[in-house]
Amino acid sequence: MDSQDSGHMYFTNLLRQDPQLDPTYGGQSGNSPMTIDASPPLPPNEPNGIRKSMRGANFTPEEDKLLVSAWLNCSLDAVQGTDQKHSQLWEKIFEYFQQYKETTNEQIIKSLIHRWSAIQKATNKFCAKLAQVERLNQSDMTKQDKFEKTKIMYQSLEKCSFQFEHCWHLLKDQPKWIWRATKDVPLKAEKGKRKAQGKQAEENLQLRKMKYTLLEESRAQEKEFYRLKAEKIEYDKEKEEKKLHLEDERLRLEAEKMRIEAEKMRIEAEKEQSKIRQEDERLRLEAEKVELAKKESDQRIMMMDVSVMPEMQRLYFQQLQTEIMMRHSNARDLD
Repeated sequence: MDSQDSGHMYFTNLLRQDPQLDPTYGGQSGNSPMTIDASPPLPPNEPNGIRKSMRGANFTPEEDKLLVSAWLNCSLDAVQGTDQKHSQLWEKIFEYFQQYKETTNEQIIKSLIHRWSAIQKATNKFCAKLAQVERLNQSDMTKQDKFEKTKIMYQSLEKCSFQFEHCWHLLKDQPKWIWRATKDVPLKAEKGKRKAQGKQAEENLQLRKMKYTLLEESRAQEKEFYRLKAEKIEYDKEKEEKKLHLEDERLRLEAEKMRIEAEKMRIEAEKEQSKIRQEDERLRLEAEKVELAKKESDQRIMMMDVSVMPEMQRLYFQQLQTEIMMRHSNARDLD
């Protein structure tokens, strides 16, 4: 097997591997992230017998890996170098792809070129953003954190996820790939760097604007909080004063009620005393009347001539006259 066949076998073995994210940096070793140049132009003519439709079947991840392997073997071939014509290059890539594919999908040269263009474009953007994250040099972030941040940045800026991570894992550590990317695109990388720096500056400006807006909103909310707190204090004060006023009014009404009750009791007592005095006066007058009547009766009895009365009557009135005399005598002794 010649040297080119050996190269084919080497890059074909990559397809049998299942690249995973290396714990140190999403599967990447110490090499800096690289980008590749713009999509190659379409070849002027396609080989006879393979011109079909303008679009082939959708690519599977395994076909993407095979396309990457074909590009590594053909475009970076150490013997023929990179000066070969694009039409010849893509004829070789197509032949390689057809030789090693394991699917029944029928792809044409233009399909491979369009797919490789999409891989290049997305990978360029991903590598540029990864380099941008690296330049931030955040010591508190691990390489895995930076890799994940790059994917999040890609999703945010491109409005879609990075779909060619499986291709990037195959390309990122290949010396020929790194040499080609470094040789072909120094100017583009510098422009990408400046563009990334501009985007970063714009993002920083937007973040500062957002921070200022949030600060203003926070101050407005704090001002509103203290205003509401002052209103609540004033409301509580008015409520407490009203409560005290109501309590004073209740106590005043209670005192007034007690005064009225006392006045009522005093009037009732005066009425009762007046009634007692009237009753006493009535009883006194009644007693005087009884006493007067008794005196009149005693006087009448004492004035009777008992000598002309029958014996029984005479003895009765004599007895009465004796009692009257004794009563008057006792009354004088008491005086």
